[in-house]
Amino acid sequence: MVHKIKKENLLKKISMNKKICVMGIGNFDRADDYSGVAVIENLETKKFAENIKIINAGPVPEAFTGVIKKFKPDVLLVIDAAKMDEKPGTIRVFTEKDIDDAYMVTPHQVSMTMYMKYLKHYLKDISGIFIGIEPVSLTYLEEMSTEVKSSVEYISKYLIDLLQKNGSKG
Repeated sequence: MVHKIKKENLLKKISMNKKICVMGIGNFDRADDYSGVAVIENLETKKFAENIKIINAGPVPEAFTGVIKKFKPDVLLVIDAAKMDEKPGTIRVFTEKDIDDAYMVTPHQVSMTMYMKYLKHYLKDISGIFIGIEPVSLTYLEEMSTEVKSSVEYISKYLIDLLQKNGSKG
């Protein structure tokens, strides 16, 4: 699969001097829904500068608002499976303004729009960037699809390179 990140420029604009929280969302037993967590698991094998926090939120991102508020990031980068009416495995970046264009498929208790509104109440200057990966299947107890596995590997390597650009510790 040839990979291209739609709206990649939004990732390139992130200043690596800022505090960045990278959070993956997903459910391990729902096929491609696991993609956000799979990316985080790849990132967790690397070392990053102290201004970068990696969070494996599993299927409950709302359980990590306290961790995020304590870290006080400038940028919250969320990775999740997203229904975007794209070819399976497509990777697209969204801002808070256009997050409603993608249906983040994990059965969150709150929408990502509401999640950001809640965090902005406490962290006035936080900005949200979302990476969606188009799923093939969300069926319980199925393996992740080949297309999404390939995209997970691609975006994982991309983010490792991006996040280690400045201030890598290993």
